[in-house]
Amino acid sequence: MIAIFDIGANNGLNGLAFAILNPNTKVFSFEPNPLLRKTILKNKKIFEKKLRINLKNFFFIEKAVSNKKEKTFFYITENDATSSLLKPKKKLNKFWTQNKDTSIKNISNWIRVKKKIRIETIKLKDFCNDNKISKIAYMHCDTQGNDLKVFEGLGNYRMVVKKGVLESAIKPELSLYNKSTTLKKIKKSFIKWGYKIESVHEFHKNNPERNIYFSNKNFRENIKFNSPTQKNLRLSNRILKGKTKFKDNFFIYILRKNLILNYSL
Repeated sequence: MIAIFDIGANNGLNGLAFAILNPNTKVFSFEPNPLLRKTILKNKKIFEKKLRINLKNFFFIEKAVSNKKEKTFFYITENDATSSLLKPKKKLNKFWTQNKDTSIKNISNWIRVKKKIRIETIKLKDFCNDNKISKIAYMHCDTQGNDLKVFEGLGNYRMVVKKGVLESAIKPELSLYNKSTTLKKIKKSFIKWGYKIESVHEFHKNNPERNIYFSNKNFRENIKFNSPTQKNLRLSNRILKGKTKFKDNFFIYILRKNLILNYSL
């Protein structure tokens, strides 16, 4: 079976977008924060109603993913987007706390821990074995500092990942978490695994975190799938918030017609 993984799903936006655009591929969306379960399932229903489809290829997995199976703590922060298996730093670099850009400075408040819960992590190697997954078309990984461990937990299944994206701070001192993934470690591991960094994009303006897009140089099979563009994601976000614009209706109509055809096959 060919699959797409969204690890660190948050509100489910990316995983749901992949599921919408790839009706014949199973999309597994992993998110351990129990406070987000209702949000993800609610968002799934919003898309199904708006686009008049049944996202039967979308699977929500309420688990944290790492490089070992163990019971550990998960830190729920003031902003759900910054919750992590890693403990946030008590003292952040002044880049965050004294930044004149309020969108950056606000993150130093988001990162405050409001609750610590006990959870069990899984390895993707075990998940792939259990679900008979033979190929991973795409991995979207955003686990707030723990991304490299997610890939370590794939074991030999790293060889069957076609491409994907993960996140890292450009410098260790600018990371928000203790023992966070670093760009240097990612580059070193990617050389060993045969992964090629295709591009490194700024996450948000002036933010030191980067999205690292990669491909597997050793992956030979011609697996086709659709990746959501930034335009797709912005439209999806407006749909979820109920703030679609008049011009969005045309794109939704075209998308709906194409999806009805694909989902009926």
